[in-house]
Amino acid sequence: MPKYDVLIVGGGVAGLQAALAAKYAGVQVALLSKTHPLRSHSATSSDGLNAAFGSDDSWQQHAQDTIWAGAGLCDHAAVEEMCRAASDDIIRLDHVGVPFNRNAEGKLDRWTLGGNTLPRTAFSADMTGHAVLNTLHEQCMREDIPSHEEWLATSLAVEDGCCRGVLALEFGTGNLEAFSASAVVLATGGTGRVYAPSTASQSCCGDGMSLAYRAGLSLRDMEMVQYHPLGFCERAAFASEGALGEGAVLCNTDGQPVLQANDQPLRDALCRSLASAGDGVALDFRSLGKERIGTRFLYLGRAATEMAGISLDTAPLPVMPRMHRVLGGIRTDTSGATALSGLFAAGECASPGVHGANALTGNALTASVVFGRRAGSAAAAHASNTAPQALTDSALQDAQRTLEAVFSRPTTSGDTVVTIQRALASTMAEHVGLVRDEAGLREAVRCVADLQARYAQVGLRHHGKMYNHELLSFYELGALLDVAGAIVAAAQERKESRGVHYRSDFPATNDAEGSYHSLVTCGPDGPVLTTSPVNTGQSA
Repeated sequence: MPKYDVLIVGGGVAGLQAALAAKYAGVQVALLSKTHPLRSHSATSSDGLNAAFGSDDSWQQHAQDTIWAGAGLCDHAAVEEMCRAASDDIIRLDHVGVPFNRNAEGKLDRWTLGGNTLPRTAFSADMTGHAVLNTLHEQCMREDIPSHEEWLATSLAVEDGCCRGVLALEFGTGNLEAFSASAVVLATGGTGRVYAPSTASQSCCGDGMSLAYRAGLSLRDMEMVQYHPLGFCERAAFASEGALGEGAVLCNTDGQPVLQANDQPLRDALCRSLASAGDGVALDFRSLGKERIGTRFLYLGRAATEMAGISLDTAPLPVMPRMHRVLGGIRTDTSGATALSGLFAAGECASPGVHGANALTGNALTASVVFGRRAGSAAAAHASNTAPQALTDSALQDAQRTLEAVFSRPTTSGDTVVTIQRALASTMAEHVGLVRDEAGLREAVRCVADLQARYAQVGLRHHGKMYNHELLSFYELGALLDVAGAIVAAAQERKESRGVHYRSDFPATNDAEGSYHSLVTCGPDGPVLTTSPVNTGQSA
């Protein structure tokens, strides 16, 4: 049984930041990830990282923009913590080798993304997430941090009211094993595959959210599902919103601008505007001139050229809103601590309260960097003050019996993991998408319950243990169903429109009754929803 002081589950930006912070604190730390870290979804974060640089900006202004975007649901202490720390964290990334773009003076170049009142987004061409991810991975290798790759955490090991580690499945052998740790940090990323179409990578299945949910923890603000306005029509990819800030224009089929010049609304308003414009919306660079496209916009056009087969100097890039991320997640404080002793969370699977009802463009990667570091440091401090305890064998034995029961299920019904997952994604997109109403949400409740019943009976057609991808998909589907149930329950309860949550039957924002965080926990008969107040006070 592997034993560590701190175990990081997830190898994206938040997980790598947490691992490095724990290592620098002097504890024994290891990574456990279902993909190689360089294949994590963090690599697709193209826009950049927000932070206040220079005399024309301040962390207070950054915080004000963030709170305005969050539409009344941001916890102010979390926003303050992120905005205060962002510039120092980005400078540290610069110092360890992230190749940020520079301006003519050699300083960090910045562009203005939607909702930001000033240019404060540091970027590395159109591959900021990829650049940050590679640099942090190099630093983890430099620090000799052990990395268990192609392992899926299937459950938390909870004993005596504390998280003592995780149970995990190794893809290469199909064996379950217990990993003992004094502290665990969940940094498993988002849950985009609960929708289709989306911008999500194959690994975005809500694994960490489900682990916490099944352990009795609350998922916060799960109804807040953000769409990306510049999704490719035929691929699960998207163009950088930096294109809009630099002068590209969104046009309809008649070539008329959908937006006024220099107008960059928040993503929720922009996505609904594009949806109402119908088919044929495209991102047009041609007015900028071929020379400018070939220099300043080379990196903005690479994805279009390679994936969509379009040259930006001759044709516009067709785009459409695609589901991008769930803004909620595991309820944490600003140090990443959850309500379960020994368990921390950071990144897209966590909700410290910084995004509220709408994430300010450019804040997502910043939040992963800042709160990933904070979670790693807090987990290390917890481990340093916790006497190590060996796990008992009972949890692992129970998990092995459950796995054997899954393999013993018949496959005569014709139902498969794939058909259930596709039905779930289409149900969520149709009934819990950009625009929602009571009738659609009720239908979503019925459909998700039906899919959960089918999931409880579905058998596996492949019984081999080595690299059984159907088994991996089975575990991922269970997580997606958990998350879907939480999203639907929270969306049905919020009878107003706020931020990215828009209900056509309740189109107005109701500050008298809607200024709350939704909290969904796992009950014996399904999701149980409660609320908590929004913290509008500052940190100490």
